[in-house]
Amino acid sequence: MVSEFIIVGFSNFPPPLLPIFFLLFLLMYLFTLLGNLLIMVTVKSERSLHTPMYLFLCALSISEILYTLAITPRLLTDLLSTHRTITFVACASQMFFSFTFGFTHSFLLTVMGYDRYAAITHPLTYNVLMSTSSCARLVSWSWAGGSVMGMMVTLIVFHLTFCGSNVIHHFGCHALSLLNLACGNETTSVTLGVILVCVTVLMGCSFLIVLSYIFIAAAILKIPSGYVLVFPQFVCCLWHRLYILP
Repeated sequence: MVSEFIIVGFSNFPPPLLPIFFLLFLLMYLFTLLGNLLIMVTVKSERSLHTPMYLFLCALSISEILYTLAITPRLLTDLLSTHRTITFVACASQMFFSFTFGFTHSFLLTVMGYDRYAAITHPLTYNVLMSTSSCARLVSWSWAGGSVMGMMVTLIVFHLTFCGSNVIHHFGCHALSLLNLACGNETTSVTLGVILVCVTVLMGCSFLIVLSYIFIAAAILKIPSGYVLVFPQFVCCLWHRLYILP
């Protein structure tokens, strides 16, 4: 039975390239971290930005910071280390957190699409639809949904038996790479189930985001026609006011 895994990562590349990869990934990680922290600090310090759109943006930045934190530090460590083993529990934890924050990211993007839809198509009732309590509930449901999906995928993968090779040909505990190491007749059905769950959630979120922006575009396209109908009435009223009335 497998009790730990060996992560291949970038070890197949020539050793002189590994410090270069380390520097590149470190810079990308630091820029990602700095950019998201700047967004959060700016929104917190500027009271005029305390609106649902920017609060959702802060939640999105938090999910992105945690997502990179779940993967990148381990990747950076493996680039400079010859000991690339990871325990069974640590691998399961990495998969859970990466899927949780990844799904949460998708759910928050969907919520932000709904927020823009409500702001543009229902401007008079926007403050009621997107009150502080409503925003908090939407963010909480996004995090809860991401956690449930992350736990579901992790349990589906790690309930299998790993009794063969323990070498993961990836830079992290990737679900499909781990499924290739599993034993038993359930591997094919579990692989299809994981792919179906991920594709369904991501395609569903993408569909809702695109649908919200279609409604936004339709609402914007109606604005000129409204002005065309109102403008002649406005001119007639103005003319009557200036020249006919005393």
